[in-house]
Formats: sequence, structure tokens, C-alpha cells
Amino acid sequence: MNVINVHEPIGVYEAYGVDEPVSLRDAAPAFTRGPMARAERPAAMGSITLRRSGARPLTFTGRLVSRHSGERAGAAQWHELSLYETEEGGFVADIRVMGETHGNAGQFHVASFNELEEALRFFEGHDARRDVVSDIPIEDAGLSPAELMVHAATLKVRVAEAVSGYRAVLSAFLTALHRGLAGRPDIHDVRVIFP
Repeated sequence: MNVINVHEPIGVYEAYGVDEPVSLRDAAPAFTRGPMARAERPAAMGSITLRRSGARPLTFTGRLVSRHSGERAGAAQWHELSLYETEEGGFVADIRVMGETHGNAGQFHVASFNELEEALRFFEGHDARRDVVSDIPIEDAGLSPAELMVHAATLKVRVAEAVSGYRAVLSAFLTALHRGLAGRPDIHDVRVIFP
């Protein structure tokens, strides 16, 4: 019998894995399309450096807009999503893949965008299947076909759990972000599409 855990939040989203909620309803300047005047810059702006897998770190001046973590007890792997606003009025999307399967290294998917909608598409378009690392010892010529089948079945379950877990975290992250943006008259037509 195959069993796949589905990690969908039930009830209030804020109770599910929220790492560090940041409200957009706090007094802050509107998201601008160009550089902000020095007087408009919120006090929370600072130098931020984000680690990127396979690339140089990304350093910018900005502030955290929203963060959500899918970490839960017993999880071998989870995703942490963060959205930053840059001093220039752009956005930086950060998807971190954390867990035991990656040791301390993790995976860090980071991209910068001019528009909020582009950053949201980055989160929505992320393929969590690619975040699962295979632990099948393919160099071991002594593996029997039965052992390979067990490894393959285990990998299939881990991929399904990663996809389900990412969808749950993405749903909660976008819902919290949407609620925060609902009170912002300067943000129009933010469509949140759930996978």
C-alpha cells in the first residue's frame, strides 16, 4: 500500500509554519516604480545579502515584506519563502530548501524582479520536484533490482511530499501576503493563483 502525506494547512493559515510574519499594513511608503526619496525610506531598510545556489550571493538594500516557513516536526525537507522590497522599488524572491536531506547546505533559489507580479510568478512557477536529491547509490553495481525498486519507490514518495509541502507553504504565504496587500491602495490587481 502506498501512502503519501499531504501537508495542507487546515483552518487559520497563520498557525501553520509561520516563521516571521510582517504586516504590510504598518505605516510604510507605497511600493514605488523608481528610487525612493530619502525621506520616504522606511527605517527597516538595510543591507541584505542572500545566498544563492551555484551563483554569487545577491546583496541589495531593502526590507523584508513577508516570510513563511513550512518547517514542521519530523519533516526531512521543507521550504522557506521570503519576499523583499528593494530600495529601488523592485522585489527579491527567495525560496530556501532546508532539511536533513541536504545537511547544512540547503538550496537557495533567489531572483530579483521589477514588478510584484513577476516575483509572485517566480514563487508560483517553482518546481519542488527538482528540490529532492536522490540518495540512490547508482555507483553500487551490487544493487539488486529489488533494492533499486525500493529506492525508486522511496524517492517517488519524497518527491510527492516535497510537492505537497511546497504547495501548502505557497498557499499560506500567498494568502498572508494577499491579506497584507488588501489594505494597500497603491497595489492594484494582485492575483493570487493557487496551484
